[in-house]
Amino acid sequence: MSATLNDIDGYDPLATNYAESENEALLDQANRRIVQNILKSYTGYFDLFCETIQNSLDALQAKAKVADETYSPKIWITIDAARSRVRVVDNGVGMTMPEYRFFLRPNVSFKNPKEYRGQKGVGATFLAYGFSLLRAHTRKSGEEVSAILRNGRQWAQDSAGSIPRPTFEAERFNIPEIGTEDGTSIEVILGGLPGERPRDLIWLGARNAEQWFNVLRIKSPLGGIYLNSTKFHPQIELTCIDVDGTTTKFSSDLAEYFYPHEMADLKTATVKDIESELSKIQGSPDQRFSKLAIEFKRLDCMWEIYSKEDLLSETGWFATALDEEKRSLIERHSVIVYASFLRSAKIWNSFNDDELKLRRGQRIIHGGLQMACDNMPQGELSIIPLTSTIGYQANSHVVVHFTDGAPDMGRKVFQPELTELAEAISVRCVTVFKRYLQHLKPDTGAVAVAPDKELHEWKKKQEEYRDQNLLSFSHDGKDISLISKPQQEQDVVALFHELIGIGAIRGYQFYSTSQSDRYDSLFQLNYHEENNLKFSRENNPLGVDSALGFPFLSEPRVLEFKFDFDALIRDFSNEIKYPRHVNLVVCWSAEKQWREKYFMNSLLVGDEGASRLCFGATHQAFPDSGGSQPDFEVIILEDLINFLVDPATEEARQKSRYKD
Repeated sequence: MSATLNDIDGYDPLATNYAESENEALLDQANRRIVQNILKSYTGYFDLFCETIQNSLDALQAKAKVADETYSPKIWITIDAARSRVRVVDNGVGMTMPEYRFFLRPNVSFKNPKEYRGQKGVGATFLAYGFSLLRAHTRKSGEEVSAILRNGRQWAQDSAGSIPRPTFEAERFNIPEIGTEDGTSIEVILGGLPGERPRDLIWLGARNAEQWFNVLRIKSPLGGIYLNSTKFHPQIELTCIDVDGTTTKFSSDLAEYFYPHEMADLKTATVKDIESELSKIQGSPDQRFSKLAIEFKRLDCMWEIYSKEDLLSETGWFATALDEEKRSLIERHSVIVYASFLRSAKIWNSFNDDELKLRRGQRIIHGGLQMACDNMPQGELSIIPLTSTIGYQANSHVVVHFTDGAPDMGRKVFQPELTELAEAISVRCVTVFKRYLQHLKPDTGAVAVAPDKELHEWKKKQEEYRDQNLLSFSHDGKDISLISKPQQEQDVVALFHELIGIGAIRGYQFYSTSQSDRYDSLFQLNYHEENNLKFSRENNPLGVDSALGFPFLSEPRVLEFKFDFDALIRDFSNEIKYPRHVNLVVCWSAEKQWREKYFMNSLLVGDEGASRLCFGATHQAFPDSGGSQPDFEVIILEDLINFLVDPATEEARQKSRYKD
């Protein structure tokens, strides 16, 4: 029996049973806060894809449990960059009208936590109230329900209470892909609203269906992780509509994680196979290696899968890395590990740029630790915390999979003890690989076919850049040495220290600067002379808050260098770095992505600098979620130099560019 349009039209998925206006108003505020907290937990650019695909996979597996052998599970994915639209269709179990009424409500789930990927009941809420429009059509046992929910994010972000809570708008059922089968279609429209991630579908530079399929294998549950379970490979039909209207299609049943050893043209071998072959050869280690078959030498990649039994073996590689608590966690969560090691970190760049052919600089897959749970990757890659030979962090890719690991509702953060366990395992995996480095092809870097010509062209390019981007600045008769505007992060580091060297910036002392640690530099503020450091709009506009008291010596503080401030925002989103750890950011420029996360209070305007903590800081970065204290201070070197050269003009620009 089919539902009528009137059965769902006007229904509020967050409705309560309270009729009294006073209670209704209070509950509306409570609902909004719950939804806002859910949205804050979803900060990744792939969360939209993760939630839609995860729900479809669960619906297919639920159907497969009860269907006969003729059932063919299938997912149709449409990524429409021209209309900023993502649509995911499945021929799974579908929803009944009662389920449809409740599926957007926070913390409501119809799934068995032990059987399916998503069971927290917040993913659908995120889709409905995290974007401008959600269209949901479904059929179950002949009953069809279909409606639109508009302005979900607008309502969630409305602090004035002027936007009414959205209700369903019924429309005609239309899922042509599934024919007469049961199934569900979820479509999300991006509105480019502040905080909406992604704000468009072109940020990666993916222009066709095959590119998107490979990206989603890496960054979403479409890349199923079935290391210790039966593989589930539904048929995937992916359609991509580019911004110019060009349509491409790609079909595959390889709905499994893109493991690095599968990259094209790599010579690979497993650690266990290497160990097995070596054990068959007599003699010293050098003699055994010399007699080893060529297929185990000059490798591009070593890899291995370690089962729960491998990890818990008293005589295995991991025995000395695990205490009783960690061993108990491995047993409880049936931990299984995939690990790989590339001969060169440059292979990641080649794969991203030349194989995936994404926008230059996008790093969809790279070295690091990938946490996984319930057959899918969870969150972003994190750094493997090596304490020696830390350069191998970039060569290693480790996936640690937990059964029923229960990450938080944003699907990113695991319990601390699980994260600590995964890090310990990943470090030991790298230790194992280090034992077999001689089996890898030497990392000699790119071959310079014509080094003299290349050098000549590079010099010419740098001279042309200097002529078009001249940088000339002096302070108290001292000139800076950098004669071109910065082009990369190293230039920012050099310019910052030059400004300190000529006295334009004062009061900094450095413990260390690193290219390989998680953060770039550790420093302290050491202020001696009040007259030379205290803020004065007329005489010392880069000075600091007089309330500090002089002399002033700070605790050790973290400094992060970036060419563009937006790059740090991406690091925060990917959980490579954390705002609460950073005290000062030094960059050349700040483009526009920072507006999604921060309000930048300019310290170059009026008396705003009177609250400055770090001498020369140009801005305070306040989180867009509110708060009376900034997360950290920022020195935008381009703004700083412009201010030192022409204070009045730059102050006017600051008022316009960084206004709330």
